[in-house]
Amino acid sequence: MKKIILILCTFISLHAHGHPACLLEKLSRGQAGDFIVTAQEGNYSLLSIRSISESVLILEEISVPSKQIDLKTIAWKKWVADKAPGHTSWTLYEIDRATGGLIECFSYSKNGWLYLDKSEQFLMRFMALPLTTVPPLERKKIGPQPPQGETDQRRTWNPTVTLEGKKICPATFEVLKTQWPDDNSRLASSTIELYFSREFSDFPFPYWLELQSPHYRFKMRTIDSGHGLISFFQGGMPHRSPLILGNAQKGKDTWKLLIQTPSYFRKLRLFASDLTQKSNSAIPFSLKNGSKKEEIILEISTSDLKRVLKSGHHYRWILIPEGGFDIYFESEETFAWEQ
Repeated sequence: MKKIILILCTFISLHAHGHPACLLEKLSRGQAGDFIVTAQEGNYSLLSIRSISESVLILEEISVPSKQIDLKTIAWKKWVADKAPGHTSWTLYEIDRATGGLIECFSYSKNGWLYLDKSEQFLMRFMALPLTTVPPLERKKIGPQPPQGETDQRRTWNPTVTLEGKKICPATFEVLKTQWPDDNSRLASSTIELYFSREFSDFPFPYWLELQSPHYRFKMRTIDSGHGLISFFQGGMPHRSPLILGNAQKGKDTWKLLIQTPSYFRKLRLFASDLTQKSNSAIPFSLKNGSKKEEIILEISTSDLKRVLKSGHHYRWILIPEGGFDIYFESEETFAWEQ
């Protein structure tokens, strides 16, 4: 899956005073509704800050074939408000501000969650790459390089800054670069340069990204940018519900429930729903990691069940995440409790 967002997320990482900093420090200067529109390989991608909280950053990306858009007439904020006609993908990315890790990825276009394996999660690796300032003499220039021995009198090249459909002149930039490690991937040993506006130092996105290596070149230009974008889709990040995998394993002293749950729902409450009396009882448990990713095992003491459950009544398990989430899961399994 090709997602320019994972490259952008990583490299938005400089401080207003020119010192490299982390991605999240730079993004914290942005506001919900800040956005850029980039062009690459026959597509336009609109990337915006959906929301920022103390712990979580949510980015929103919408991609559309360039042939679907007339740049002379497009109003990007209205396009998004009209449900982005012609779009091919519409994705939310939830990022942990403490670690920079990708928490969750949800696709509106597919109406479901996306799983990005390690080969697709560039974010964590990019976060660790050191960024350095590109000195003025090493900046990209306009025109062919002069013959060896002659003074280079070419002007420094700068990309265009467009804000809310209007070109901003003059436009000056702070340019940072980094290098991808030699890992035998397509990006191995590539040099990446990013151009950030000096006029809009608090703007969280680069206006140009260029990747160069002996075997691969990639350029991403920003064709528009702005503030105050409001998504057609409202509300927070859609989250997956925890699941109970199969029936409870009943032993002499303990019962075991195998659970699949996203990492953000590790704090759970367990209830036994009394189908006979129409009431719920909280059930204490201990927690162990399962053998697979996102699997945990809830161990329930038989003595606790004897204390809480009523003989002859029928029950169903209920899982509810802590933290005020409006999510709960009922097991398919029902069981009769006999003392």
